[in-house]
Amino acid sequence: MRYYLCLLAACVAAVNFSCTSASKLSSDKLEQEQKIRHFVESKSFVFNATNANPMRTNILNILPNGSQLRNLTPGYTLTVMDDSISAYLPYYGRAYTAPNPTSTDNGIKVNTKKFSYTYKQNKKGIYIVTINPENDRVTSSFILNIGLNGYATLQVQSVNRDAISFYGDIQLLKGDIQ
Repeated sequence: MRYYLCLLAACVAAVNFSCTSASKLSSDKLEQEQKIRHFVESKSFVFNATNANPMRTNILNILPNGSQLRNLTPGYTLTVMDDSISAYLPYYGRAYTAPNPTSTDNGIKVNTKKFSYTYKQNKKGIYIVTINPENDRVTSSFILNIGLNGYATLQVQSVNRDAISFYGDIQLLKGDIQ
């Protein structure tokens, strides 16, 4: 009988602990979702790219596991502010016009104050943010899919290049205070 009482007490303690843990987990998840909503609505965030996925690669460049993903070093970002956007991203893929012969870096570099910014949330809760720079000759649009957990994908559409996508996460701008 004593064995059954100890077993019952252990079960009650486990159920109590799991309920407390689940409520803390749901409150953390809700807080993260509110933070992402604030970032998107206020146009104040940084996308940090960790992987690049070119749309087209040479068959010899494909990794042995069949993946086209390329890991990136830290520092490749898309910064969105209320009054400007700034992008510093690499480019892998096919260009349909020759680059400037004097240029040594032909990545994706955008720094403008003229842009359109729209967002919507789909049924699964993912934010789809579309940014169209108005005075850039190379890049036509940035399309961000931002999950409520903070991870995002960025697809860059260019005028004279194949599209490229990036994987990474969304973070708060360093100057923002919440």
